[in-house]
Amino acid sequence: MDFITWHFTQGTKKFLEIWKNYLGFFWWYFGISRHFWTLFSSWKRDISRVGRRGFHPVLWIQSVFENIVTRFLGAIVRSFVIIIGVFVELIAAPSGFFIFLIWLFSPLLIVVFGIGAVVSSLYGAASFALSGIFLFLISIFLFYASIRSYLAQDKSASEISLENFASQPWFSRVWQRIGKDPTGEEVSSFSNPENLKEFLRSCDITPEEFQKIIEWEKTAQDKKEQKRKFWLKANLYNTLPIGQNWTYAYTVHLDRHSTDLSEGDPTEYKESKLVGHVQDLELLELILTRPSQNSAFIIGEAGVGKRTLVHTLAKKIREKTANPYLIGKRVLEINIGEIFTGLTDQGRIENVLRSIFFEAAYAGNIILVIDNLGHFLKSNPKNPGDDISAVLAEFLAAPTFQIVGLANPAEFHENIEKKEGLMKYFDKVQLEEMTGDQTLEVLLYNLKDMESEGVIFTFQALREIIKLSDRYITDSPFPEKALDLMEEVLLFWSQAPAEKYIGPQTVSEVVSKKIKVPLGEMRENEKEKLANLEEIMHKRVVGQEFAIQQIAETMRRARVGMASSTKPIGSFLFLGPTGVGKTESAKTLAEAYFGDEHRMIRLDMSEYRRADSTDRLLGSVEINMTGQLTNKVKENPYAILLLDEIEKAHPDILNLFLQILDEGWLTDAFGKKINFRNLIIIATSNAGSDFIKAAIDSGMDPQELQDKLTDHIIKEGIFRPEFLNRFEGVIFFHPLSKIEITRVAELLLEKYAQKLKKEENINIQFDSGIAEYTVQKGYDRKFGARSIDRFIQDSIGDKIVKKLISGEIKKGDDFSLGVEELLAQ
Repeated sequence: MDFITWHFTQGTKKFLEIWKNYLGFFWWYFGISRHFWTLFSSWKRDISRVGRRGFHPVLWIQSVFENIVTRFLGAIVRSFVIIIGVFVELIAAPSGFFIFLIWLFSPLLIVVFGIGAVVSSLYGAASFALSGIFLFLISIFLFYASIRSYLAQDKSASEISLENFASQPWFSRVWQRIGKDPTGEEVSSFSNPENLKEFLRSCDITPEEFQKIIEWEKTAQDKKEQKRKFWLKANLYNTLPIGQNWTYAYTVHLDRHSTDLSEGDPTEYKESKLVGHVQDLELLELILTRPSQNSAFIIGEAGVGKRTLVHTLAKKIREKTANPYLIGKRVLEINIGEIFTGLTDQGRIENVLRSIFFEAAYAGNIILVIDNLGHFLKSNPKNPGDDISAVLAEFLAAPTFQIVGLANPAEFHENIEKKEGLMKYFDKVQLEEMTGDQTLEVLLYNLKDMESEGVIFTFQALREIIKLSDRYITDSPFPEKALDLMEEVLLFWSQAPAEKYIGPQTVSEVVSKKIKVPLGEMRENEKEKLANLEEIMHKRVVGQEFAIQQIAETMRRARVGMASSTKPIGSFLFLGPTGVGKTESAKTLAEAYFGDEHRMIRLDMSEYRRADSTDRLLGSVEINMTGQLTNKVKENPYAILLLDEIEKAHPDILNLFLQILDEGWLTDAFGKKINFRNLIIIATSNAGSDFIKAAIDSGMDPQELQDKLTDHIIKEGIFRPEFLNRFEGVIFFHPLSKIEITRVAELLLEKYAQKLKKEENINIQFDSGIAEYTVQKGYDRKFGARSIDRFIQDSIGDKIVKKLISGEIKKGDDFSLGVEELLAQ
């Protein structure tokens, strides 16, 4: 009974809607109304002579003659199309009514025509029998279509249980998306929410994420079903009507230099999907429908979706879903750079542009799209074509001349924004970077063709791509950086597919190779290194047990993901006198965490005492100078940033690092966002050295000393509390004891011997007592370990150099050096 009720109510309404869609489609496709009102318009109106200056009688007569001929041709062609369209409409109207009657009464007609065909055949009425059979088959077909339509009714997700979802053929993709092959065990767990939650937990998937996966796959399946329904209005109108542009001018030169996005997008953006910028698209449509100031700049970083926005607009115009005013507009993308190829004369360049812009303005239905328009509107042009603002200004006042310019923020602020004469004709559409959820939708959409036969990327892998690209890829925004990383992961996996699906560990491995920093699940050697980080660091740093322990604990937290993802990997303020191991600790940490002690950016903050130091670090637009700090961070985004003698920097510099330590990024002088989240930031200072020595001599507990040292520094006004609180650890380095100083001397002598072996191929052995002698003669408390290193380079090094010059030792020799020999010099 439900079906019968539906057949005569909702089913009837649906059939009438389909019939109406076809009648409207034929009228629109043949352009009957449009061609009737433009019946005597020119056929492919040539505008090449419109802008000609002066009166030329012969050319005028020629133009008049051609105008008469083209209008006559236009009338013939349009009349022919109108006649065909009306003929199709006259056939479609009664045919549709006839089919509707059969469809409506198909349950009854099946019986009537079936019996009629049998009776006719028994009495030899062949023609009646064939007619009955034909109508019988049509009735069955339409009745079957009615049943299919009834069964295919969409139900809301709340009306369908999870078990029913799981019975659908497409649901196997849900299992594959979480890295599992469908089995009865998982399906049975749907009846128990706790079992399902436990199963999802074992897959590292939350119930919310699982529901998101189901909704995505269901939506994708629904879209496939919608595409098969060719009778739907959206599918019918997804084609170009006959003679859409016959009423507009024939833009010969413009067509030669442009790509028409309105007649079928030939670019890679044809199937692109606009995500997260729906309001921006609505704003762009609104700007383009204005009677004046109807041009727009789309501003955003490369990869944020500027071109996708434009191509989506063109697609909406093609499919007749855009603002009605824009229907019939041609969206033409021109590459000005290619037009200028080979042209070196400013006059020739401007003439070419004038001919193109004139055709666009006169045609009346053109929207010009110019990528990187800011590149051609430079404030201080050096080459022809660097500034086309003068030519643009000649046409922008015309309401039929519309431009959509694409520009990045830096070019817009540096070149375009200053040109007030142009900006009064433009409005801005500012595109922001996508969120992680929006980027996930883009990734899934871009996988639809690649995964048509089966899932390749698990949800966990896509989630990891978004997470790691956000953290470690700093030179491009979402979604581009996530799409690029997904492509790299696919390429890596395809070369040696160890797993059936691409999981998060594969993603971590690709990013780890890319940035040379360990990520993902820890291997045994890395686990051992992290567990024994204190011991590893003590191989190069003598003493300082409390400081090394704090550093190691912080780095272990960072590696297992317990550190903040919106701040640098780690941040420390090393306090203590000169030469006690602060810089050596930084080098050791660089080697242990990044694999090389040279993965370090080192700045002497005593060089940034002046008020203009901020410009030196961040750059200056006025003198077109990039920043020393920002340049080094962009070149070495995964390293240690060592800020020596931080207390000597200008207060504005300290304020600058408040944001860096708190948020993990800053903006340079050119508006570029610089990411510091993949750095370990270490600032060193000699502040409080005397206080540390006195506290150590008194036997103060290290933890108590750290608290009181912080209070002492704040009380003395060396650093403000908010600056100290930004560091994860304020770590003090105490003065070295005599035993520790001797151990430092041994390490430095060993390091010197390794250098001599590497550079001169000489093996040197230092006799016992050399370390004590080096400390006795070379140690200066004011300079700490640096004084010992200087003594080794000067005194011991000088002794060896003299032996080399005299020929006493040669490359490849082995020799030993004792205290007596040093005393003899």
